[in-house]
Amino acid sequence: MNYTNIKGLNLSKFTLGTVQLGMKYGIANRSGKPDMEKAFKILQAAISSGINSFDTASLYGNSEEVLGKFFSSETYRTNNVSKNGLPLFTTKFKVAFEDNLSDTAIEKQIFGYAEQSLERLKIKEIPIYMLHNAKDMTQYGKIVPDTLRKLKRQGLIKKAGVSVYHPEEVEEMLKDDLYEAVQLPMNLFDQRMISSGILKKLKMDNIIVFIRSVFLQGLFFLDPANLPVRLEIAREPLILLNKLAEKENMEIAEMAISYIRDMEGVSSLVLGVETPEQIIENVELIDAPAISPKTRDELERCFRSVSILEIMEGLK
Repeated sequence: MNYTNIKGLNLSKFTLGTVQLGMKYGIANRSGKPDMEKAFKILQAAISSGINSFDTASLYGNSEEVLGKFFSSETYRTNNVSKNGLPLFTTKFKVAFEDNLSDTAIEKQIFGYAEQSLERLKIKEIPIYMLHNAKDMTQYGKIVPDTLRKLKRQGLIKKAGVSVYHPEEVEEMLKDDLYEAVQLPMNLFDQRMISSGILKKLKMDNIIVFIRSVFLQGLFFLDPANLPVRLEIAREPLILLNKLAEKENMEIAEMAISYIRDMEGVSSLVLGVETPEQIIENVELIDAPAISPKTRDELERCFRSVSILEIMEGLK
């Protein structure tokens, strides 16, 4: 397993996305939410493979509880073969909007979410605590960032961050040095963070960058000939993707991971799995050789004009 050393963290290049452990998620998900026994096997496979970074959220069903139960269990204490330190959790919260919400009510709400996450994860300090909704940075004035600073001073969170969807949200985040981490979507079809120069800015500011949607919620693995009507717009890009993978003699998963993994400024890739075997497969892909500069240029040229926003709308 490769690691990124940034801001005092030794972060595995593979962050296990655990939304699938708390709820059924992903357009290509066929097995649904795993039971606790299977979830423990997935997490043990992750630890045994050197993964030390785990992504979750209060909105991911009971994902936080599953993580807390595993990492406080006899199974973990007995079988843990990782030498990469304590698990690094990233979890997220979203301010629940109400009419006439006061600053005091917002602060109480955020503290409540943080305390719930700490209890579920069975930890004393959240390593990285992220806004699940980037609009919360500004739509309530200064109370949200001020509360995050208070959580840091009280030792309830280590670092604050933001989960974003659009480049302009990253621009807003970079205005406040409170935020040391960001999670953003990026993949073969979604090159907005690259073409806008956002990734370069994040590197210059030494921000921890988690990349999600590397497989576009599993869309890359669907048969272009059998797409649901709402995803018809993805048919031609998927046909081209399959042709390029065949031409390069590469699996689509390998191409998708290598393309993102080696970009300057990327700290870790958030990948979800349904089985322990997929952990091993993805670790092998994370450790696979780089794609050639020629292949990278061709991928960028072929997919820079994909209608990603329309595709994302179809994935909802």
